Amino acid sequence: MKTLISKALLLIAFSAMSLFSYAQSADEIIQKYVDAIGGKDKWKQIKSLKTDGHIEIQGIQINFTQQGVHGVGNRIDAEFQGQKIIDITTPLKGWSQNPFGGRSSLEPISAEELQQKLDELDLQDEFIDYAEKGSSVEFLGKDEEDGNEFYKIRMITKNKNETVYFFDVNTYLIYKEEKTVKQQGQEMKVTSKLLDYKAIPFGVKIPHKTDQMGQILVFDKIEVNPAIDTKIFEGK
Repeated sequence: MKTLISKALLLIAFSAMSLFSYAQSADEIIQKYVDAIGGKDKWKQIKSLKTDGHIEIQGIQINFTQQGVHGVGNRIDAEFQGQKIIDITTPLKGWSQNPFGGRSSLEPISAEELQQKLDELDLQDEFIDYAEKGSSVEFLGKDEEDGNEFYKIRMITKNKNETVYFFDVNTYLIYKEEKTVKQQGQEMKVTSKLLDYKAIPFGVKIPHKTDQMGQILVFDKIEVNPAIDTKIFEGK
């Protein structure tokens, strides 16, 4: 009986140590990632962002402007074939106008849509003080793609949004994200590759190109802490 108890205690201790090791591994990777993109102190100074860019889809280019105030609101404006596309997110409500998606005028989005977009209000990177923000992480080991190795970490935010991140084992920059989203009650995975990391004058490093399942999003200009009138986040 004593031997069995000892083995059981050793198994529990080993399991606890393994979980602790995984947690440590995740935090070590996250810390190296945060350092690689400019450091926590710099990112915590970001209160607003304005980005001008374009989306490339099958040879078509759509210009857009994105404006965000940390924790307050996020707005995207684009135009295609004379039609305006608008997307607004705030902590309590969201609105969308997309004539190509059946919304010819600015309309409120559903609670489910809003929940999936709330994390966009965090301009200071989701891994900065992630635990204080109510997020949890899990180290999933290593993976390999195109001859390169990546650390995998799953994050679940306080808004119950789940994403698996692939960190380059050499640079610790995020190469890919696999996000689980819900559309019409069904779950689906959306994969995005983060490319062309560049340091901007403010002192942080940001990917200037994203490949989301064949749609290429390019950041042409990024302004940090511009004055933004929060009235632009008012829908109807």
